Amino acid sequence: MRWLCLHGRGTSSQIFEMQTARIREALGREHEFVFVNGTVPTDPDIGAEAIADEFFGYVTHNIEQDQDLCDSMIEFVEGQGPFDGIMGFSEGGTVGAMMLVEDARHGSFGGFKCAVFFSAAPPFDPDLIRSGVLKYVDPATDGVLLTIPTAHIWSQTAGADEIEVHQRLSQLCDEKVREVFLHDLGHDVPGSKSDKGLAGTLRAIEHVIENAMETR
Repeated sequence: MRWLCLHGRGTSSQIFEMQTARIREALGREHEFVFVNGTVPTDPDIGAEAIADEFFGYVTHNIEQDQDLCDSMIEFVEGQGPFDGIMGFSEGGTVGAMMLVEDARHGSFGGFKCAVFFSAAPPFDPDLIRSGVLKYVDPATDGVLLTIPTAHIWSQTAGADEIEVHQRLSQLCDEKVREVFLHDLGHDVPGSKSDKGLAGTLRAIEHVIENAMETR
């Protein structure tokens, strides 16, 4: 499978490569991972300066620039795809979810088969962005929007408000093909710090891949 990989805010594609190294190694060489930097320069996230010297995000909360974000990500997928899945951490996962909502509603560019979200939140509604409104997609009013297999991985030690945000993203996804795994590693991607966290993460991702292969 070919994965589009989107990093967290205040980091970079280089850092996300390092964060996912153990996961990618375990999944095997039959998978290809394409890492893409955000286009918005940012201050570094905690610890990022020890690893890299450039730091990026994707979202500006400026309506015109975020309209450009949606369109530029579509153009990237059309030009560099096809991709089978999206793997995103934090803001990168949220941007990935926005792309999946666009693809699910309009079927215009992606053909994504699955997604893995690490500590991600519901996205802006891409239809409303085009009309000049920044509003998050809400499962309470929008219902289930994503029917492809998804994995949702976040920290059970996060604050209640943060956990609620992660849960809302998961509720946008079809529960029949949805995997949820909770770890105790904080706002991070499970890897070398915890064999237990890594094993649970891999089980969730492998189930998603199996379901995606079955629905091809």
